[in-house]
Amino acid sequence: MEHETLFTASKWHILKALELQPRSPLELAKVCNTSVANVSQQLRLLEMAGLVTSKRISNRDKDKPRVLYSLNGDLSYLISTSGNFVDKKLVHLSDYNKIIMRIWFFERPDMRYLIEKAFWRIEERLDKLTFLAFNKSSMSPLVFYYRTGTKLQLKPFTLAGRDGVTRQIIFETALPSAEQMYVLHDPLGIAQEKKRGGGK
Repeated sequence: MEHETLFTASKWHILKALELQPRSPLELAKVCNTSVANVSQQLRLLEMAGLVTSKRISNRDKDKPRVLYSLNGDLSYLISTSGNFVDKKLVHLSDYNKIIMRIWFFERPDMRYLIEKAFWRIEERLDKLTFLAFNKSSMSPLVFYYRTGTKLQLKPFTLAGRDGVTRQIIFETALPSAEQMYVLHDPLGIAQEKKRGGGK
């Protein structure tokens, strides 16, 4: 199956709706403002391609969903048209790959290199981190927020960006508001909990 056909508007709305939590076809139809029949058809195609997975749940209560759909694993569909290299590929992402992808999607291209360079300095400690984000509201100094299940402490350092400007990179464990953070690594869902008002 050609993966390009999986990213039409209707299928993309479904994938975005599954970004935060598993949903039933009925819930997806409401969120995507379409019919259950249309959503079910799109879900079958997405499941055949390996992008979503379904889970049948025991259902004793009336009007409760019997099947929930969720995103299947960590995948990225890459298309490159760079210089003399043109290719496309569906790839499975490691935790490291996911962080780099999130950096590349950050809205400020002038800061991506510096953020990536800072991450390279702490990448070998990723297995000890349960949370990593940076403050997207202020870039000087560049503040990273982190949580860890160990006694690991990340110490500040300085880096030069492509523009030649040197910036201090500092680390804090006290998290700011969810609106200030650009999350890079969050396997425990700390950012979502903070958005719901339950995190500190």
